[in-house]
Amino acid sequence: TVNVDEIPFTIAGGMGETDIGGPVLNIVPRSGGNTVQGQAFTNFSNDRLRGDNLTPELMAPTPGPNLRETPGIIKAYDANISYGGPIVRDRLWFFGSYRKLNTETAVEGVVGNANAFDLSRWDWTQDQSVTARTSTGRAIYIGRITAQATAKHRVSINWESQQRCDGSPLKVETDGCHTRDSDWVAAGAAATSPE
Repeated sequence: TVNVDEIPFTIAGGMGETDIGGPVLNIVPRSGGNTVQGQAFTNFSNDRLRGDNLTPELMAPTPGPNLRETPGIIKAYDANISYGGPIVRDRLWFFGSYRKLNTETAVEGVVGNANAFDLSRWDWTQDQSVTARTSTGRAIYIGRITAQATAKHRVSINWESQQRCDGSPLKVETDGCHTRDSDWVAAGAAATSPE
């Protein structure tokens, strides 16, 4: 992550600093420095990078499995950027980072409700034109000011905001943190019906 300066691992028996033995990890956050510098990282995956083993037997309508998608990632991305430097050389530094990530996965065997938004109907009817998927994402903003208080001591002020976005609107024309298409609707979790 572009927000971390170092991550030292200690692998040993029960040490005095911890109550249990085993690997211990210490995350040291970035705090800027005397040189203005930045860093960026990104990765992605999409539907073209997953296998497709759907056969006519698996796509057979009820009483068959009636699957339309294979499980797996439909779209995933993670992008980080950071920037830091001096405010007062050798005394005061700034650091900021931004991270945006999202993952959408297919939920096989779950389809939409053809009677959604029809107040005259209280029953569920299968809508084969709308498949379900999970959609989870985050936008993370971090700001940090660090001061050298004494020769041995530093003081940091940290601010962090995490904006979470799970699922999608039920209606195509409704705005939301994720937009949906007419052939899919997203829930925040695989065990949740999109409605």
